[in-house]
Amino acid sequence: MSVPNQTRRNTLILTSIVLGVAWAVVYLFLNYQISSSIEKQFQRVAASAKNLFEVNLEHDKIELELRLDKLIASKGLAKAVSSKDHESIASIVLPLYNELKLIQNSVNILTFRTNEGITLFRAHKPQYFGDKLNKNRTLMTDTNTMQRSFSGFEVGNLEMTYRITKPIFYNDVYVGNVELGISPENFLKNLNSIFEADIGVAVNSSLMNVLINKDGIAIGENYILIKGSENLKKHLEHEHNEDAELYKIDMSIPLNNHLSKTLGHLVIGFDMSGVAKKDREFMQHLFFMIVVIMLILGAIHHIGFSKMLEYFSKQVYTDHLTTLLNRHALNDNLLSLENKVLILSNIKEFSLINEIYGVDVGNEILIRVAEAFDEFAKKYNFDAYRISSDEFVLLKKEDNFEGDEYCKIIEELHNKLSSLKIFVVGVDEAISIEIYSGMAFNDKHPLEDAQMAIKKAKKQSLPYLMYSQKVDTKEYSQNVMRVKRCVKYALEHKNVIPFFQPITDRDGVVIKYEALARIVEFDGGEKKILPPCEFLDISMNSGLYIQIAKEMLVQSLSFFAKRSEKISINFLPNDFFNTSMMDTLMEQIKEFDSPRRVVVEITEQEGVENFKMLRKVVEKLREMGVQIAIDDFGSGYANYAHILEIKPDYLKIDGSLIQNILTDSDSQILVKSIIRFAQELNITTVAEFVENEKIFELLKEYGVDEFQGYYFGRPVDLCSIISPLPHQPEELLKI
Repeated sequence: MSVPNQTRRNTLILTSIVLGVAWAVVYLFLNYQISSSIEKQFQRVAASAKNLFEVNLEHDKIELELRLDKLIASKGLAKAVSSKDHESIASIVLPLYNELKLIQNSVNILTFRTNEGITLFRAHKPQYFGDKLNKNRTLMTDTNTMQRSFSGFEVGNLEMTYRITKPIFYNDVYVGNVELGISPENFLKNLNSIFEADIGVAVNSSLMNVLINKDGIAIGENYILIKGSENLKKHLEHEHNEDAELYKIDMSIPLNNHLSKTLGHLVIGFDMSGVAKKDREFMQHLFFMIVVIMLILGAIHHIGFSKMLEYFSKQVYTDHLTTLLNRHALNDNLLSLENKVLILSNIKEFSLINEIYGVDVGNEILIRVAEAFDEFAKKYNFDAYRISSDEFVLLKKEDNFEGDEYCKIIEELHNKLSSLKIFVVGVDEAISIEIYSGMAFNDKHPLEDAQMAIKKAKKQSLPYLMYSQKVDTKEYSQNVMRVKRCVKYALEHKNVIPFFQPITDRDGVVIKYEALARIVEFDGGEKKILPPCEFLDISMNSGLYIQIAKEMLVQSLSFFAKRSEKISINFLPNDFFNTSMMDTLMEQIKEFDSPRRVVVEITEQEGVENFKMLRKVVEKLREMGVQIAIDDFGSGYANYAHILEIKPDYLKIDGSLIQNILTDSDSQILVKSIIRFAQELNITTVAEFVENEKIFELLKEYGVDEFQGYYFGRPVDLCSIISPLPHQPEELLKI
């Protein structure tokens, strides 16, 4: 063997050894990372389960205590308990208990006892009466002795339950109590919709003397599992199995009694084998990729690098769902072509398809549509692209553009797509689609021009449109600039004015006004009043909104500081984070004899930047005496948890629900539920868009407290009536 061959062989051996050692180190490192990852994931899941338990416990406790209070307040119940009238108790309680079971089916105990501890009635076992009180029942004993409410977990004869007790008084004399019990697993009722988990209950072994069933499974030295899923029991009984390392058990959730003494813990088992399998599959794929990459790097031949470059180029320029070219490829090709024709298409109401059928079905539809576009593109020598969710592009070089010919091509494209019958697994019917299209030829910005053509086609209800100067959106841009100039002029010349719409009580008496922004515009000497829909969005996008809002604050509050009615001012959530706005509000409130005459309306919006800060500002306003209202409640986004935290004085029911309430049963149901929700929290309800007497009477029947709408009065320029401004006429301005 020649020296060069020997050198090459030695080099190959050395390279192989280095690669082998490197692969071994990488493999061991990845193994360690997987074990660490599994443990971290388990800790995150366990922490999430604990948070879920605490949130559900607090929520259900509040709800059940409210329902117990309502039950105790039932007409005749206290008297029936006092007189030990079983039949009367049963007739009052059973309907309410059945209703409670429908709402909270995990309630398994509802017992009424006398002040001596004698069981009068069990709603869950109506045939049982007259049982003596179990003196080991500390919770019940305390209730009888101290005549007050308690709640906490309690170990009974067969299991552990969460108990809530309430005393019952008749003519201010303690006559007995009611006890409600619910299984602790209920507080993790949503856990299996988030994680796959096995749930059980373990009690302190010192409490086992009160249990009939002592066949539980020991957990360590101090706890015994008295209830749990079969899967959890199996793993506890065989904790040394091979699978035990991948089955994690968490006991961090304490079950405390009413004295904050820990009686036991919730036992939650998480099978991490699925996570481990996925992680190991990922490790194998990653390890395989690392091996391949190292082999490629170890190779000298330029083909290896070329293939790798080709692969990554494909990843960059290919849409992974449809395998069509993507936006990056389109941008590059647009730069490389001088004469080109571009057809942009998107699917009509594709977002509705996703909402109705789900994202997976939506993806299947996109794949089928992409196949149709690709087939059509090959027929006419186009390149096909998918550039966003439901947007597709056809692009080709074209030196001799014939508009009529391409209109026929687009017509054929639309016919091809509309004739598609897409069948998807799990959907019984064939799904049909339609598209909008815009076309542009030989422009510097063909994609943008085609987008303007589509936008115009949608407005005109046309299936497609070719770009021209007529479809250019410059006119809209010019209107935006005109409105901005109008707003700036109005701010400089005090032409931003508040209109006030009355709000009445149930007798139709005006008790409050809502301030609504208007702008006075002089167009060719003719005076016009602009409503917010014509200037507010543009003002917000151009940085003029805060000035308008501050002007409204000063004028509205200064005017009503001298009147007797309340004044309601609208705020967006982010307004509370603006120091200048808040300073103006605080300064104006000082002019009022009572800050309770100022109502701050918070308009509901998704994505509040910092809810904790918002809540602090609201709390500060409430400390000053200002009242808080939630505007447009029920308009689509309503975070009930936030409502409970803010604790507003008013809920303004969204006008879209009120407008159709006479004919729309869904609106009636939703409005009733909002009213019940507000009544239980002692919140005053206000109905907007009350247009006529029929709506007014129906809402009064439902229990609405206050009313606003054209039936009582349109927005009015009260300021000009009392002291007209120089630039305004003295007549009453209405919209």
